[in-house]
Amino acid sequence: MLCLFLSLAHGQAVDAAKWLSGTVDLNAGWRTHAGDDLAWAQSGFDDSGWKTAELDDLGAARPEWRWFRLHVKQADGHPHAHLLIVGGKGVYAAYVNGASTDAQLEPWYALKRPVERVIPLADGVKDYTIALRTHAIPTYTLWHLPLFLTVAVGTPDAIENERVNFESQRLYQALPSLAINALLLLAGVAAFALYCSQRAHAEYMWLGLYLFLIGISNGLLNASGDGVIAVIWNNVLSDPLIYAITVMQIQFTLSFAGRKAGRGWRAYQAVLLLLPILSLMVTLGKLQITPYILIEALAILPAALILPVLLFVWYRRGNREAGWLILPSLLPAASAALYDVGSASLYTGMGHLEFFVNPVTIGPVAIQNADIGDLLFVLAIAVVMFFRFTRVSREQTRVAAELDAAREIQQRLVPAQLPEVAGYVLAAAYLPAQEVGGDFYQVFGQSDGAKLVVLGDVSGKGLKAAMTGTLALGALRALAAEISSPASVLTRLNRQMAESSEGCFITCVCLRLELDGVLTIANAGHLPPYRNGEELTVDADLPLGIVANCAYMERSFQLSKGDRLMILSDGVVEARQPGGDLFGFDRTRAISEESAEAIAAAALGFGQEDDITVLTVVRKAGNGD
Repeated sequence: MLCLFLSLAHGQAVDAAKWLSGTVDLNAGWRTHAGDDLAWAQSGFDDSGWKTAELDDLGAARPEWRWFRLHVKQADGHPHAHLLIVGGKGVYAAYVNGASTDAQLEPWYALKRPVERVIPLADGVKDYTIALRTHAIPTYTLWHLPLFLTVAVGTPDAIENERVNFESQRLYQALPSLAINALLLLAGVAAFALYCSQRAHAEYMWLGLYLFLIGISNGLLNASGDGVIAVIWNNVLSDPLIYAITVMQIQFTLSFAGRKAGRGWRAYQAVLLLLPILSLMVTLGKLQITPYILIEALAILPAALILPVLLFVWYRRGNREAGWLILPSLLPAASAALYDVGSASLYTGMGHLEFFVNPVTIGPVAIQNADIGDLLFVLAIAVVMFFRFTRVSREQTRVAAELDAAREIQQRLVPAQLPEVAGYVLAAAYLPAQEVGGDFYQVFGQSDGAKLVVLGDVSGKGLKAAMTGTLALGALRALAAEISSPASVLTRLNRQMAESSEGCFITCVCLRLELDGVLTIANAGHLPPYRNGEELTVDADLPLGIVANCAYMERSFQLSKGDRLMILSDGVVEARQPGGDLFGFDRTRAISEESAEAIAAAALGFGQEDDITVLTVVRKAGNGD
């Protein structure tokens, strides 16, 4: 390439009569002036009083109107020529000898970083005056972009080769970032897939959102920085997403460690979600970019610093999985904060921290610092999530096996069908609050023809409660065969449960039904039964399994023909509406003479919070009934 300069009466001219490799650089010898006047496009305008400039050494664009003019002299009979301009798309309009070209100023939302544009020059014209009318607005200047990279003139083939070369370099730089951010999006999909398989683990959902937002934000940043899309996408979406990304990082970290966000974290997250307003102010030119970048760096820095410290503290307190996340959590927010510091250094001209902004070159490949941090995070978090998912899957398998065993055991706690009892009609309804409940009821025959009816509620849930209930029923079956007194049955059972219940206790009511209607009741901390809509007054002694030497009392009543007895668990009275209103004793008393199914359905519809068990006993009205 060759740049030769020849002074003319009205200014400088570039002698483009001799071409090497088919092109001549036109970066030097330009005249420039601030302001805007369309008369400056004319070839006869005298620009000798303007300052000189080199287009490839202008630095970052400033938000102003500015013109650039260059006079180009070519040899007689020169071949057909094209003009190549690599400049900000939409921030300049090009004129050749006063005539407008297709390179025109565009709206603020269409501006792009410097891209290639080829302008054919007219044949038979020896001298050209190229005028560039520029208007860089904050939307463009916000990210320290140059107006022009280069201008050249040459044969169509040579200029096309030059254009392809610049375009290839520009797009080639975008490929590593495109690949890394595509990987982030795929990792986000994988995290959502994990969440779909393990819904109880919200950390997978937060991780998926986190990775998606990083991929979108960095993808838009680099796509706009490489001229693939308009720079406004970075201004209005990519940059504001940084705050949402930080919020997602906080939520993921806390959820991963099994912690809840306190008031301090909630306040911090609220501030982060309000900060995109400042980004909008910068886009509209209401706030300078340098203070904004410093605010952004300071805003996301607490997450970058505090979260790893908290993870270390939780690790030291016994949460081993929290230790896995310490290093990965440092990378994304810290790299973003360092990028902001480097950008501020460039904009202010203070310090030499541009290496935080400049990409890292690995052979012919240039990778952005933020992309390196995100790539390392994805690789680290993939390993962490693999071990986490494997552990949780094993735990789920164990819990599923435990639930299957508990269901089998519970089939022994709640009979599928109550036995026939001479002189009485028995009915029951059972609605567990979870997959495996802690309530049980049974009817045992005694040697004298009477029946022992037992209804109990084991503390806790799951397999342990089911096994405790099974243990109690096994003992009750043996005790009912040899003891007729409900109080003696509970006394003996309490002694056994205190020795073997392993911390569980049982509330239980034990009734003896005799053929002549005599009802004997002993109560171990359970709700008293209702007879004909009224609560029976019985002694409520301690639940089973708390004090080994507790002696239980019993009381006897006479059931007349037609009398209705209702026994229930506390899941009925403790049913609660979303607003907090309890079903309570008054409502229970009001429906106590209805069927077991109706009472259970009423509590369920009110708002179930615990197992609901209802058992009704009706003494038949006559021998033939």
